[in-house]
This record gives sequence, C-alpha cells and structure tokens, in this order.
Amino acid sequence: MPPGGEVHVADSGLDDDTFNVVAGARFPGRASSARVLATLAALRTTGRRFTWWVGPGSRPEGLSALLAAAGAPVAAREAGMSRSLRRALPRAGARRGLVVRRVRTPEDLAGFAAVLAANWEPPAATVRRFYAESVETLSRPGCPALLFVGEVAGEVVASAEVFLSEGVAGLYNVSTREGFRRRGYGTAVTLAALGAARAAGFGTAVLQASEEGERLYRRLGFRSFGVYTEHAVLPAALG
Repeated sequence: MPPGGEVHVADSGLDDDTFNVVAGARFPGRASSARVLATLAALRTTGRRFTWWVGPGSRPEGLSALLAAAGAPVAAREAGMSRSLRRALPRAGARRGLVVRRVRTPEDLAGFAAVLAANWEPPAATVRRFYAESVETLSRPGCPALLFVGEVAGEVVASAEVFLSEGVAGLYNVSTREGFRRRGYGTAVTLAALGAARAAGFGTAVLQASEEGERLYRRLGFRSFGVYTEHAVLPAALG
C-alpha cells in the first residue's frame, strides 16, 4: 500500500471480498484524494476483489463519493450498532434439539464454514477454503476470534463469531441455514458469542447490520451509531 495516511487492509490471498477488506481509512490533508486513488490502484493490481468500508470515522470527508467516482461503486449500506456488555444479556430460551458450542475441532470449523458458504448459490468454495486454511490459527490459545455453532440432529445450522480486541468485541458471521430460520437458532448462537465476550471482560460489542438484521439486534439491546457504506473494488481486469 502507498505510504502516508492511515488505512487498514486485510488481504486473505483469495479472490473473495468477504475476507479482503479495507477499513479505518483516515487520510489527512490536501493529499488525501491522491492517497485514496493510489490505494485503489494498489488493490486492483492484486487481481483480487476487495470491499472498502466507509464509516462515521473515515477520512477524507466525501470518501464514499470519491470511491464511487473512481470506479468503486456502492455495494451495500449497513447500520453500525453497539451494545454495552456490562448490562445483562437476554436469555436465549430453550430451543428444542439445539446444541450451541464453541468451535474447537476441525469438524466444527468445517460446519461453521458450510453455514456461511451456503449464503451463496452455489455455496462459496472460497469460504470453505479460507476456514480450512485457518484451522491452526483459530486453534491457537489466545486467538482473538471465538467461533460458535448451533447444531440440530447432528447438523450445524447456525453460526456466530466474536473478535476480541482493544476492549471491544466485534460480532461477525451470524448466519442460519435456509430451512432453519425464524426458530431462534441464530439468536441463541449470537447470545452465546456475546456471553463469551462478556465473560472475557469485554465491555462493548459492535456490529454491522442489514435492514432486516437491525430489527433483530435492537431486540438484543443494540443501538445504531451510524452507517457503513461498502464499496466494491474489482481487479484491474474486471474494473
């Protein structure tokens, strides 16, 4: 990435913008526009897709418009939401046949990945590959990513993850397989993940929510603090 300014780039090495993310951009001063354009150019030379998140703290002002004008169109808008974990969490309630547990084995991790991959048609092979290649990292003691699954009759049907860093728990990858939705499974797994973050001493949880998901998270005590705009950054060959 070009020097100067501040930007965080996660590059998985896979051609999947689920895992290739640009965030936290704070380019100061008159050269900010040039730095943004240079960052876009560097991303495009990788040959991989990226998503650039523009949030309430992103700089320069007008970053979203600048990205769109530079050929990185808006792909989605989601609410940024937070919740204090110092307040008690709601009880999930018993869900008949549902077993919720933290992911600790390669088999559970494969089930977690399968739930996420099923959000695409056909299921995303890159999602399965990412987690298959991350078994060792996610199994290390002290790994900040805690993954949870919900299983019914031997089948993993729901997932959730919290990433613990700097006193904040980021909630990600909340998903339920089609055919098992609207039964409270996703809520139960989400609460297990938040409960683990709370038990680890983390005081705040944050997430990005779709319009549909926002209603669910409000019921769990989350409140909006702003909007995140996601821009699609395509490789030079596709842009």
